Formats: sequence, C-alpha cells, structure tokens
Amino acid sequence: MDILKRLQELFKRFPGIGERQAMRFAYFVATADESYVRSLTEAISAMRKEVRRCARCYALSEKIVDGKCSLCLNPDTDTSILLVIEKDADRERFVKARTHTGTYFVLGGLAPAIEKDAHAHIRIKELHALAEREMSSAGLSEVVLALSATPDGERTEAILLNTLRSLQEKGLVVSVLGKGLSTGTEIEYSDKETLTHALRSRIAFE
Repeated sequence: MDILKRLQELFKRFPGIGERQAMRFAYFVATADESYVRSLTEAISAMRKEVRRCARCYALSEKIVDGKCSLCLNPDTDTSILLVIEKDADRERFVKARTHTGTYFVLGGLAPAIEKDAHAHIRIKELHALAEREMSSAGLSEVVLALSATPDGERTEAILLNTLRSLQEKGLVVSVLGKGLSTGTEIEYSDKETLTHALRSRIAFE
C-alpha cells in the first residue's frame, strides 16, 4: 500500500468521513506547506501525551488534577444534577451553550439496537456507581439522560433507566430531554436554543 493510500485509509476511520473526504484530506496533507504539517504532527503527538480521561466523568481533558478534570473540580458546579451524554463532543456542546450548571458523565457511546450486549459499548456500571456514590456524598438528586433522539439513543435510555431503577426507589429522579430535539437529531449538531429548550422541558420518569 502506497503512502497516500495508507493515509486515506487512516482518515476513513474518522467518524463520518467517507472515502472521498478521506482522499481529499490525504492530498491536502501531501501538498500542505512544511510548517503546517509539522504543527499538525506536533499537536497530535502532544495530544496523545497530555490529554487523558477524567477518572470521575470520563471526559477527555488536558487539565487533569488528582485524576479529575477542571469541570469536576469546579467548586461552583451544581452537584445535585448530573447530565449523562454519549460522547465528549456532546459535552462540549452543552458547555459552550451554557445551559447546564451541573456535572457530566460521558457514556462513551450508545447501545446499538441490533446488538444485545450493551455493556460492551457504554459505561453502565460506572454510571450506576457514580450516581450511588454522589447521592450520599454530593447531594445528587437528579440524573438527566441527554442522548441523541435516534433508535440507538432511545434503546440506551431504556437500558440506563432500568440500571438506575434501584436508585430511583431511593429518591433519585431520572429524566430525559424534553421537546426541542427532533427525531433523528444528534446532540453534537444541535444549536444552543434547541439544547436550552430540551433541557428546561425535560421529563422525569415515574
């Protein structure tokens, strides 16, 4: 395999990138000036060395202190409400929109509707352990499942609701985003107004 083809195959592994886009990326890098390519490779190398996952919320961060990211360590954060999202990009959308003042938890994906083993795709046990621990130590009273309005997102909601049922019996409120997200919409591509309305109109499970 020649170098350009190998680079194209590597770019194809990026989420949402097809063969044509991957080919354009490969040719762009091949024809870019030397300083850009150097900066790109240095940034990737530094990222691999410095960016780690938070031990509490599992978000990627380059500012990890005692295992936790800056958001988890922020003393002004409302620890009574936990927002559960699929991936880091979703958390970034909520942070930029400034619609949520509580804590976060990154599931690491969704449970595919065609597969039976959800545990292989999402951090189910970790979420339950965190919620149980913070109900007693941090005053956690509500978990909001802020997942994409897709079949996989809906299946994941059902799985998480079942997982958190025992904590509901102890007083924990479990809710989902309300009106605002259209069917098929992914959190990552939603605007500030949509996220704000969806969060404010969230619906609690009985």
